[in-house]
Amino acid sequence: MARFLYKQKFYRNWFVRKFIRISRKSVDFFDSFTDKRICGESLSKFVPSIAEGSTGSQSTPYLVLETIFKDAEFSEDDSFIDVGCGKGRILAFMIKKKYPCSLHGIEHNEEVAAYAQKWTRKYPQIDLMCGDAFKLDYNDYTVIYMGRPFEPEMFYRFIDLIESQLTHPIKLYYWVDQQSGGYLNGRPGWEMHLRKTLFVRRGLFIAMTPQGYSIWTYTPKK
Repeated sequence: MARFLYKQKFYRNWFVRKFIRISRKSVDFFDSFTDKRICGESLSKFVPSIAEGSTGSQSTPYLVLETIFKDAEFSEDDSFIDVGCGKGRILAFMIKKKYPCSLHGIEHNEEVAAYAQKWTRKYPQIDLMCGDAFKLDYNDYTVIYMGRPFEPEMFYRFIDLIESQLTHPIKLYYWVDQQSGGYLNGRPGWEMHLRKTLFVRRGLFIAMTPQGYSIWTYTPKK
């Protein structure tokens, strides 16, 4: 049955898709409830992209984040950044888990960034920036999270950028990696630790179609 869930003839069926939408509403309800406990307001609303090459702001479900980070360990010396952080769901999750590292997010949409900056002000651990992710120095961070903030061509440019900058190893968590994650396969300096596909968590559909994620480390040449 589990394998059948991932076949297109199953999740493209009209009746099944109606059920998936109902399930997604349940996930959104749970997420909004958790958001309000941490942030004081919901972070669930989708916001379309305002720039070519980037994607819209859609918050990752907490059920997904619990899976991606289930074995994660962070120290006070780590510096975590969410590239294309949107309204800050990942940062809220990190606060929920009480990870001790410094937390950073960058979002280019001024309206969305302002929304995130409003609730993050009460958490000194978080630095929320509005700006261009291509203008940061990624040597300031040890962990990068990406929830598909870019279309493939821009993702390739981003990887080329950080490879040209980095002087120390970093870890990359990449959610919804199926379009462009293959760019890292066999690439010098990159090591994949995990790649999985998610569709159902705790009996609930977390997306309209199966989504992939991967965990990597990049070690620059000395």
